[in-house]
Formats: sequence, C-alpha cells, structure tokens
Amino acid sequence: MKKAEFKQPSALIISLIAFFAIASFGGYWTQSTNQSIVNQQQSLLSGVSRTQASVLERRLSSAFTSAQILAYEVEQNNGAGEWFPSYANKLIDSIGGIENLQLAPDGIISDIYPMEGNEAAIGLDILTTDRFKQEAMLSISNHRMFVIGPVALVQGGVAVISRAPIFLHKDTQRELFWGFASAVIYLDNLLEATQLKRLESEGYQYSLSRQHATSRKTIVLSSSLSPLTDIQASTDLILPVGTWNLKISKALDGQLKERSVTGYGFSLLVALLLSIALYAILVQPLKLRNLVKEKTAELEELAYKDPLTKLPNRRFLQDNLPKTLSSNVKYRRISAFIYFDLDNFKRINDTIGHDVGDQVLMIVGERLNTLKNKSDFVARLGGDEFGIFLGNIHNEQEAEDYANRILQGIRAPAKLDNREYVLSTSLGIAMIPEHGQDLVTIMQNADMALYQAKLQGKNQFAFYTETMKISTHNLIKAEDDLTLALLRNEFEMYYQPQFDLRTNHVFGAEALIRWNHPEKGLIFPDSFIPLAESTGKIIELGYWIVESSIAYLAKRKQEGRVDLLLHINLASRQLSDPHFVEVVQRLLKEYDVPAHLIGFEITETSILEDIHLARGLLQTFKDMGICIAIDDFGTGYSSLSQLKNLPVNLLKIDRSFIMDLENDADDRKIVEAIIAMAHKLNIKVLAEGIETREQWKMLVSFQCDFGQGYYVSKAITVDEFNQAGPIVHNDI
Repeated sequence: MKKAEFKQPSALIISLIAFFAIASFGGYWTQSTNQSIVNQQQSLLSGVSRTQASVLERRLSSAFTSAQILAYEVEQNNGAGEWFPSYANKLIDSIGGIENLQLAPDGIISDIYPMEGNEAAIGLDILTTDRFKQEAMLSISNHRMFVIGPVALVQGGVAVISRAPIFLHKDTQRELFWGFASAVIYLDNLLEATQLKRLESEGYQYSLSRQHATSRKTIVLSSSLSPLTDIQASTDLILPVGTWNLKISKALDGQLKERSVTGYGFSLLVALLLSIALYAILVQPLKLRNLVKEKTAELEELAYKDPLTKLPNRRFLQDNLPKTLSSNVKYRRISAFIYFDLDNFKRINDTIGHDVGDQVLMIVGERLNTLKNKSDFVARLGGDEFGIFLGNIHNEQEAEDYANRILQGIRAPAKLDNREYVLSTSLGIAMIPEHGQDLVTIMQNADMALYQAKLQGKNQFAFYTETMKISTHNLIKAEDDLTLALLRNEFEMYYQPQFDLRTNHVFGAEALIRWNHPEKGLIFPDSFIPLAESTGKIIELGYWIVESSIAYLAKRKQEGRVDLLLHINLASRQLSDPHFVEVVQRLLKEYDVPAHLIGFEITETSILEDIHLARGLLQTFKDMGICIAIDDFGTGYSSLSQLKNLPVNLLKIDRSFIMDLENDADDRKIVEAIIAMAHKLNIKVLAEGIETREQWKMLVSFQCDFGQGYYVSKAITVDEFNQAGPIVHNDI
C-alpha cells in the first residue's frame, strides 16, 4: 500500500488544528500548575497557622487559667487576701507569660502583683467603667470568666485581660458575689513568644481575632501591617473564654501572574514551533524517510565498526559470521578463522604510551586490510586482538600461506615520529568445518591454537589439534588443583642450610616450598611455580611463603633456638605487587620478628623486567634491614657494572659454575673474578651447589664468604632442620 503524502492545504489545516490543541493544552497545563502552587501554599499556610495557633493557645490557656486559680484561692480563703502577694508570685513563676495578677473586691481593683509600675490601676471600678461593665455584668450573671482586649491600660501598654468572677458560699443560698480575679497579658509579649513577627518580615500576613461576648462582633487583637490576601489558612484557638481565631496568608498574585504570562507565552511558542515542524513533516515525507535511513545507517556503522582502526568489531563478527558459516556448510565450502594478537604489545603501551600504541594498532589494521581477499573480512576483537575470516579457501595450505603473509606484513617496522617499532604476532588457526561449525567453538579452538603458538616461542602460527584441547583441559585441572591446594593448605616449607665457609657454622637457610599433592605426592617448585606465575596465583602463594617463613622464625624464638637468616625467593610478579611492602611490614610486626632475620632472593631476569621498579622496592626492603640477594648470578643478562646501582647485600653464584670447579679452569677464573669484584662493591658472596670438600676449599681460597649445597645438606623439613648437628668434614 502506498504511503499517504499530504498536500499543502490539508497539511496547513492539520497544522492549525495541532496549534490550537497544543496551545489549549499549554493553557490548561499553566492553570493546573498555578492551582497546584496555590494548593501547596494553602497546605504550607495551614501547617504554619496550626503551629503558631498551638503556641498562642498554650500560652493564653495557661494565663487565663491563672485567673480562675486565683479566684478559687480567694473562695477558699473566704475573701481574705493577706496571702495574695506570695501566692501571685509563685503563680506567675510557674505559669509564665503573665504581666500581673489583680484582685478587685466588689469590682474595684485593690491588689496588684507586682505593684511596681501598675499603681495607676488601683481603685479602678470594673463595674462602672463603660468599656468593662457590660461584659462584667454578663460574667456575674453567667458565673463565667470573660476576657477584654485589646485594651490600653491606665498604667501603660496594650493588653488582653481575663477576669474570673468570685463568689463566696458558691452554690448555696448564702452565695455572695465577692469581686473579680484578673490576669493581664501584654499583647507584644504574647506575640514575641510566636514567630508571627518573623513571618511578617518574610512576606506573610496574619490576623488574631476574637468575638465580643455580647455583640458577637469580631475584635482584631493583632494583625500585620499588610492586610490578608485570598490565599490564607485559618485555625481556631480553643480557650477557657471561648474560641479565638488565627489567620495567616501570603501574597502570590505577582508570582502567579508572572507564571501565567510565561506559561501562556511558552505554550503559544511551543504550539507554533511544533505546528511548523508538523507541517514540514507532512509536506516532506520522502525527505524524512531518507533522513531516517541515513541516520539508521550511521547508527549501524557505529555499532559495527571499531572507532580506532575502522575495522569491523566483535559485535559485527557475532551478528554476521553465523550466517556465513551456515551458508558455507550448506554449500560445503572450506574456510578458516585466524585469531591473533601482537607479541609484547603491552610493553609499548606501558613504556612508550597509549597514544603510540593506538597508532601502531591503526597501522596493523591498514596492513591487514590490504592482505584480505574479497570473501575475507578482518575484525578487531578488542585491545591488540584481531580475527580474520578466510571465506573461501581450498585446503589447509592456503590458510598456512595466508598466515605467513600476515607474519611478514606485521614484521615490517612501523615508522612513527622518526622512530621505528619492530612488531611481531602469534596466530592460531581453526579450519572450518573441521574444527567447528559454530562461532563459539571456532573462536575457542583458534584461541587454543594461539596459546600454543605463544608457548612455542611467539612470532609464528599454529593450527588447532585435538591434543590442544586435552592440554588445555589438563592446564585447567592443574589451575583448579593449585587453587584448592591453597585452600586446603597442602603446601609445606623445606629449609636448605646456608653456612659460613670459614667458621663452618650454619648462619641461615633458604626457604623452599613443596606441594604435598593428594594424588601425585611430593611436587617440587619447578613443576608448579611457573603455573602459579602464569595464573596470577603467585601473589597469594608468595604471601603464604612469606608468612610461613616469618612464623617459623617466631617459633624458633619462642623455643629458645639460635637466630638465623632466612632467605625467601621472590617471583617477578611480586616485585610489581603494590601491597607487598605493606604485607611484609604487617607480618614482621604481627609475629614480632626483626627485619634483619629475613632476606629476599631475586633472580637477575626478574630485576631486568622493570629495573626502576625493582630498584625502588629493593631499596625500601634494604632500608628496613632486610638482606637483598641476587640469586643464580651469572645465568642472566646483568653485569657487575649494573649491579653497583642496585641495593644488594649478597650475591649467589649459580651452581652451574660450581659443579665442575675442580676440573674447569674457566669456571674457576669466572668464580674468582665474580668474588673479587663483588667484594670491591662491598657485596658478600654465597656459592650455590657445593657438593665436595674440594669445592669448599677452593672457594675459601677465592675468599668466598658463604656456601650452600648437598655437601652439607639438601632442603629438609622443619623437624630435620631443627635437629641437624654441626658441620663435620671427613678430612679433619
């Protein structure tokens, strides 16, 4: 069905209808929001009114009640008034808010407390004074308290006065009117107890009123300078003398008018703009559809393209490759998937910077694009990982040829800022459908092949084989066993004595870990330390070794044994652990072991991975008093000239130089030179692998300081080490 396209008159009519509809809705919305503001203000005013009325009600009720209490006391004393001053004083102190209390026998004020400042009111006749007598006579006839005010007092000030009639012999035939008891409350003091004045300064209006007892006219006791507005809240005060009323309001006319003008204006503007937009849409549907298609294409491109290399990304691979695989299976085509990454790319990012790393990835992407055929596609899977799908090949040899082209293409130096970067890559290849027919299986198998290529030395490719799956499963099993071993505490520390070649005394030991595997028995570190390093478990295992060694030293101290220096081997991953120093400090403090009783042994290759980081860490440990030893010296790439810049206490000559010391003159020269130059740098020397008395004597003649080897003892358990006797030479 053909889509409807509006002509100009129809579009104009629809746009006008939309304009009036939107404008009407905007007007309704403006009125609704104004009413909502009014309702909110009404609710706020109600809360404020109730709060202030409550304060006034408590204060007035207490004050008015004081007049009744005073009247009751007069009745109890049968009209005598000697007690009045002291009683009035206590009453004012306990109730509060009362300016003074009065007694008026026969309606004439005779007693006032406090008297000072109120003397002018003495002698005032309540029953004959015009402004008081009407309510006073009504009060006597009704036997009820009444209130007058606001009233200007003869002694000064404006007040509210409550008067309670007093009758002697009440409710008997002898009942006799005695006079009035009065409580005077200054209006100013009453209002100060509330927040009405502060509210008035904030733009509120208020009015406190009561009804006249006889005329029922409304009497305003106090009000704000500005009159009440239409938006107001009213609260009644229930008092012993009747009901008073407090009203509070706040003017919103200006705000509502401003909001109305803004709301109506905005509504008209929005209605105009939307109707214009609707008109443009109605008369230009084809342009809109083209725009939608264009934006959709842009979004799809963003979703499927890697922003750095402009290659398809992992999502594109996941969404599109399954269809291609299904088609290839249907038509029995042979294809292949190559999974690869750049060798040692992390070193470029870490040492030179991510900007250079990004440029390298862009160059790699361009090279891969030039190598692919029409039926192939290249995707960046993330980081330095790429995938290449060879869509239509005839055999494995073609995949191998393509892999070689990739190796050669990547190997060409990348030139950036007058500097060349030599790259290499490792590739894993999975043939399709031989090695899988679905994307997940194919990528997993290609990843296994990539791992195998890296194990074989990198810069090469490997095809997936079934044996790789077995090897991978074995590796996963070994990783699981290692994790469980840490949880089950299947490890044990062995100690190999280290001795002074001149004194024949054991001064220390090298701490060596063993794994008591529940199925394989005792496993030596060469079999599981590489696995721990590759899986990252070396950090956790290293913590266990350090704590076990320090705990052993603490136990020796508790048992009264001689102190010894315990050397602990560190892996390269531990040198980059940011928490390692903190952990060592905590363990030394926790077990109360001096730092000079432990030493750390580091191989040359571990130091060279990041010599600046290693130097800083080793210096920190040396400053703590920990002995720093270079293990297997002579087998790595360092030199004594480089060694002088490292904080080293001890040099351990690798056993490969010691094992044939009696017969190999070159070994003797190397060992003697190492010892001499180390001593020049104030570094002690320990020879590893001493197995004969003759080797011992030669090393002594070379001025070697310490030794370690099977001549004295192999690595032994804790109990065997603790029970070991002194060193005995057969030629003595």
